[in-house]
Order: sequence, then structure tokens, then C-alpha cells
Amino acid sequence: MTHSTQDVTTLLELLASRICHDLVSPVGAINNGIEFMEDMANDPDGIKQATDLIAHSAAAAGARLQSFRIAYGAGGRDGNLKPEDIQKAFGALVRVDGKIRQSWDPYAPLGIDMKATGACKILMGALLLAQECLPKGGTVFADPGTGKELLITAEGTDATVRENVEQALAGILPVSELDPRLVHPHILGESTRSYNFTIMLHNTTENKIVWSIKQPE
Repeated sequence: MTHSTQDVTTLLELLASRICHDLVSPVGAINNGIEFMEDMANDPDGIKQATDLIAHSAAAAGARLQSFRIAYGAGGRDGNLKPEDIQKAFGALVRVDGKIRQSWDPYAPLGIDMKATGACKILMGALLLAQECLPKGGTVFADPGTGKELLITAEGTDATVRENVEQALAGILPVSELDPRLVHPHILGESTRSYNFTIMLHNTTENKIVWSIKQPE
């Protein structure tokens, strides 16, 4: 799909909005922790609470930045990246809220060639997509499918695919109709196709959403 200059500008603005939105909360909490520490200078318990808040918020900001770097940045196509690096980065991200966990073996075959350029970037993007399908928490799995296929499963209470996510992922939703909530699936779909993979919804059942990433045979 070819984008006009205006489309590219809009995508950059939406992606920046998405990243900033996800970083505002932990960065703001760090600032609040510092202010709280200053106010409680003579209260050891207060200082402990403030340092705990700062540590938690700094970890949250760092985890989100790392996931964004892999999913959206040039670092995601680094040939040195391995599935275990993706599992570690995604694990740090989901531990922040504690509602989602992952269950997959990064050292086992995953169905597609994880050494292929962009494969780890796509994996990270797909894990983030699965995370967004679990509003009440749950578990994310990564398993080989049929042939050169990787299945990413989001399983949990009220697991759902939000409106227009499939269309954004397929690149058939006009950029003018995207918003910060839909920019991730759009970017993931474009990125996946640019690295000669495909990604689509595989199936949905009650409390379970499965995404399929395929590599040409």
C-alpha cells in the first residue's frame, strides 16, 4: 500500500501520540515520587514509599521504551536479536501491570525462521497485539502452526479483537480513519508485509484470540 506524504505525516503523528500516551503515566509517576520524597524528607517510611514508586515507574517506562524500540525502531531488525530477547522484553512489559503473563519456549521451533530479517520485530509486534486483546488479563502463547506458521494466542476472560483492528492490520483501513489505538496494528501489518511475511486473524473462540504469522514456503 503506497502512502501519500499526508498519510505518512498522519502516521508519524499517530505513532508519536501512541508512544507518548503510554509513557506519560510512568514518567509522571517518577516526578510525583520525587516530589513526595522531598515532602517526606524526615519520614523514613515516606521516603521508602517514594523510592518504591520511582523504581516501579522507572521500570515501567524502561520496559515500554524497549518494546517500542523493537516493535517500531530500526533496532527491531537487528540480526543479533533472538526470541529469548523478545521474551525478556515482553516479560518486563507485562510484569508492570501484572495482569498478563506469557507461556512459550523461546528456544523451541516457532514455525517460522526467527533468524530471518524482521522476524523478531514482527514477533514483538504480535505479542503487543495479543496483549491488547486481553482487557481483563490472561496469558499470551507463541506456538508453531502448520508449515511455516507462527500462532500467537491471547487467552483470557473477555478476550476480544477491537473494532477495525483487522482492517488496520490488513492495510485496508484508510489512514484518515486511524487513531492512536489503531496505529499499532496498521504499523505491524505494514512492517510484516515489508519483511515478506503475512499476518492475520486465525480464529476466535470464547475467551481466545489466535493470530497467524506466515512465511512463504
